[in-house]
Amino acid sequence: MVSDPASIGQEGKRVFSLSEITASIERMFSKYYASPYWIRAELSKLNHYPQSGHCYPDLVERQEGKIKAQLRGVIWRDELFEITRKFEEVTREPFREGISIMFLAYVKFTSEYGLSLQIIDIEPLYTLGELAREKMETISRLKKEGIFNSNRLLELPLLPKRLAVISAQTSKGYSDLMITLENNPWGYRFNTRLFHALLQGDGAVDSIRKQLGIIRENQEQFDAVLIIRGGGDEIGMACYDNYLLARDVACFPLPVITGIGHSTNETVVEMVAGINKITPTDVAHFLTGCFRSFSDRIKTAEQILQPAVKLVLETNATCFTALSDSLFNMVKETLREENDFIEQQALVIREATNVAVFNHRIALSRYESGLTMRPAQILGTHRATLLEQQKMLGLTIRYFVSNQLKEIGTADTRVQLLDPVGVLKRGFTITRLKGRGIAPGNMPEPGDLLETESATGKFISVVSETKSI
Repeated sequence: MVSDPASIGQEGKRVFSLSEITASIERMFSKYYASPYWIRAELSKLNHYPQSGHCYPDLVERQEGKIKAQLRGVIWRDELFEITRKFEEVTREPFREGISIMFLAYVKFTSEYGLSLQIIDIEPLYTLGELAREKMETISRLKKEGIFNSNRLLELPLLPKRLAVISAQTSKGYSDLMITLENNPWGYRFNTRLFHALLQGDGAVDSIRKQLGIIRENQEQFDAVLIIRGGGDEIGMACYDNYLLARDVACFPLPVITGIGHSTNETVVEMVAGINKITPTDVAHFLTGCFRSFSDRIKTAEQILQPAVKLVLETNATCFTALSDSLFNMVKETLREENDFIEQQALVIREATNVAVFNHRIALSRYESGLTMRPAQILGTHRATLLEQQKMLGLTIRYFVSNQLKEIGTADTRVQLLDPVGVLKRGFTITRLKGRGIAPGNMPEPGDLLETESATGKFISVVSETKSI
């Protein structure tokens, strides 16, 4: 109950100050909430202040994705150190945002800071159980969607040389991988490209998924993807049980090889990856082993092929010698037969040539006698033809000239009829305006002088009036 009112307001109303109200609430909480309570909630935001060492987490309870309750907490520096140590020792996970926790806390209310939960202890086994439950839910969901073994079904290239490495440049695991690959005793060379990502903590899931997306867009440049995290630190492995990250790995179009630490508890990402090795060094040994295995197969094949090839070459050499001798004899016999055939053909050609020459001589003598008489006959025939054509040509010319004279006479008559002098003699006159004939574009106006020409002379007249017709 509020006591000792500060003043009496208008109309006798009792008025309290804010501090009086909050002090009354504080006394009530001190009385009814004197003992601590075990509470479970989600750690929404950590709000850690390194300078003071204190932490003011936001605690929420969700139902179907919606916030059902929320309250601010407080963990003083000494309790925070012990809680963090205890939590990481049991769960092998960092004390971070986004996890469900069970904690022991006092319900506090102060006039200055209001209502809060003062956390003094935590039960890490509860969080461990929640993480295990989420992991099993992720595995069950991936299997239900039929993608749990998708990446494992991809065939790794015989010689995986082009490697996309998701890691941090400063990571010891990445360093171990590169040293082992570059210093392998057989001198194998790998083309690696680093895609920097956070390997643990709150941003690890989004960071790794982002790099997987970039690699997917350029997948034709790589043979496999390596997710590398080393150093023997098992803290922060829960991000590899995340459903979204595990789904991306399971559905990735290239084989994924994981080497994310010495964890005795296999993560979901390791389960769905095409190949899982414990450490980055193991991954490097596996890759060089692919080349070594291929090299051993080649050497084994070489050992098998050498005697076989030698035997084949010896057998083929013997066969080649026999074939060479046989071919030489065949060619020799063929040349002899061809020479005989050519000689026979030469005799036939000589005889045929002699006969042809004799026949052509007889034909030439016949043509010679025929040619002495033929020109006279041809000339006589052409002379008669020419005389006949000469007569016809004379008649044609006389007829053509007669017709042309008639046409010329007709044209002359027409010209005389159209001659202006003849037209004037027939009684017509020609009138001009300014030296030009009168036409639609050259019509006279009153006052203009007109020149009129007749057969007998010219006279000038003045236009007094014009009329349109």
